[in-house]
Amino acid sequence: MNKIFIALTFIICIKANSQIASDYYTSGNNKNLLKEYKEAVKDYSKAIELKPNFSKAYYSRALVENIQKEYKDALKDLSKVIEIDPNHSKAYYSRAATKSILKDYNGAIEDYSKAIEIDPKFSKAYNDRAELKFKLNQTESGCSDLNKAAELGYPYPFDYIKKRCK
Repeated sequence: MNKIFIALTFIICIKANSQIASDYYTSGNNKNLLKEYKEAVKDYSKAIELKPNFSKAYYSRALVENIQKEYKDALKDLSKVIEIDPNHSKAYYSRAATKSILKDYNGAIEDYSKAIEIDPKFSKAYNDRAELKFKLNQTESGCSDLNKAAELGYPYPFDYIKKRCK
């Protein structure tokens, strides 16, 4: 009987922690909307403390860290999201954008490519990968990505494509 009671108590505690973690996550989202970024990070961190594999909290915290220009922290959190959920195309996309800011263009292209592999209709990833390819003088491949982004509905003036891809 004692073992059953202990097991039930344990299950109830896990569920309570999960709900409290969700509450902190929601609070973090609200603070993020209000541009209270430091407080949002605290709430996301508390959610993660209570639920260590809470990928949404890691992802949201990374987005706020990027806003605050805490790029190395954002990279760590985005890598954790990918570790937890290897098919999270937006985490790869966001990590690519962060790597691009840090001038790790080849690493960014790899992550944009992975985002596209997971979600072949991710037009913004094609667009942003194209921009990096142009920086690296990979014009033909960049033009291919620009055309694919436009084909998928990315709002591109065709004059721009014509100018870049003669």
